[in-house]
Amino acid sequence: MTARVWLFAEFLLPLPFQMKVTMKSVKTLYAVVLALLLASGVVSCKKDKDSDDTFVYTTSTSSTLVSSFALVANSDVMANLDSVYFTIDPERGLIYNADSLPVGTDVSALKVTVGFKSAVSQAVFSVTDANQSRTEYEYTSTSSDAMDFRYGVRLTVTSSDGACVKDYEVKVNVHQIEPDSLVWPMSARRNLPGATDVNYALGIAMQEGRYWCLLHNQDGYVMSQAATPAGPWTTTKIGGDFAADASTLSATEQALWVLGGDGRLLTSADGLSWAATDVQWTSLIGIYQDRVLGLVPGEDGTLLFDEYPRRSDFTPTGVPADFPVKRFSQLVTVTGSWAVAPQAVLVGGVQADGAPSAATWAFDGATWAKINSPSSVLPPLDGPTLLSYYTHVMDTQTLKVSRRVTWLVLGGHLKDGTANTTTYVSNNQGITWLKGASSLAQAPSMPSLYCARAWVYDATLSQDGVQWQCPYIYIAGGLDFDGFLHNDIWQGVLPRMTFKPLK
Repeated sequence: MTARVWLFAEFLLPLPFQMKVTMKSVKTLYAVVLALLLASGVVSCKKDKDSDDTFVYTTSTSSTLVSSFALVANSDVMANLDSVYFTIDPERGLIYNADSLPVGTDVSALKVTVGFKSAVSQAVFSVTDANQSRTEYEYTSTSSDAMDFRYGVRLTVTSSDGACVKDYEVKVNVHQIEPDSLVWPMSARRNLPGATDVNYALGIAMQEGRYWCLLHNQDGYVMSQAATPAGPWTTTKIGGDFAADASTLSATEQALWVLGGDGRLLTSADGLSWAATDVQWTSLIGIYQDRVLGLVPGEDGTLLFDEYPRRSDFTPTGVPADFPVKRFSQLVTVTGSWAVAPQAVLVGGVQADGAPSAATWAFDGATWAKINSPSSVLPPLDGPTLLSYYTHVMDTQTLKVSRRVTWLVLGGHLKDGTANTTTYVSNNQGITWLKGASSLAQAPSMPSLYCARAWVYDATLSQDGVQWQCPYIYIAGGLDFDGFLHNDIWQGVLPRMTFKPLK
């Protein structure tokens, strides 16, 4: 032992300490060396004292460290099962897959492969069953027993010299709900702010840090505002002879806009005091940056595209016959890598001849154009709801999941006047529309969506000291078949968005 400690000392101690060693100095030197080892992250697991000069110590971090963990391929359970990534956390003694397996995956008989940083004398899995009794399986590099991961599994690793033992809790996580299925919990549903027994029209507008809700009810008009769509809302009745199409409420950075009862464009800074502009439109389409877009009657009775305030070089241009003039979706503006300028997009609506539209129209700041491809399957829709959200796509080889921007169209009425119950999706900003999976449909408890207003709000979630932004969908109002407003604000989300992000 004297020579062994001296060899360590030669490497760890400066030259003045390399002197003749006595039993007393060996013990003192051992204490110094051990202190240095502990300070450098080496932990003593066991001390055997067969004699005054015999000590045994090992490095626990490396001698019991699991360096890799994987499931053995089994196509009967899931394709590419061996590609599932497992996190190994030696400090907390955890081995787990942060990205859970799909709902319904059978984990009752899985084999594993385990790698260790250094040789170990034993690795034993202790598996708990439904009755809380345990069965032990010794793991070797040449054999692996199928184990049940439903109720609890512990892996105990013993170092090669038997001096250290380390326990790991092993979890094979499986989603309990479909992570990419839109959920609309009844517990998150709210009444419209300022609603009465009878409500006619609703407008929602958003400014930085503020949400506005204009409601036309049996008592007149009320304006509500809140910092978040979840509220609380402050509601005030609008006095005087104010009259407007509440559904046209829109907002630029500094002002609110709405079409008055006579088609005059009205504006307000506080939502309560309104002033008329010098323009009169048949339709307010929406907002593009700092401009309000609308349709104005021409001298010959045709409709023209207009904007307020007008650019110095702007000239109203004729509206195509197949452009929708009412009950189109909200105008949604996005920035895409394929476009130089931001694109404002709307879908559906009713044309001047009364026919519902199946088209997607986009505005780039100067020109309107119909952009949907002939292969789109979006049907003609009167009063649809449009929003830009997300879906997820999985790499079938690596099982990695990535987020992609996905446009959704919900609700509206079909040509025959019945409610549309199919969700349509587009992954190229409205150029091509496909039928979405049933997992993206509205909940059965929700009323049919006709002329409903929708928006997406990023809420901050936190777990285990990690914060992230979770986008929630909000859908408000919508008319029933008698033309009255549904007294609802619904909140939807893909459960995957609520999971703590993987590192």
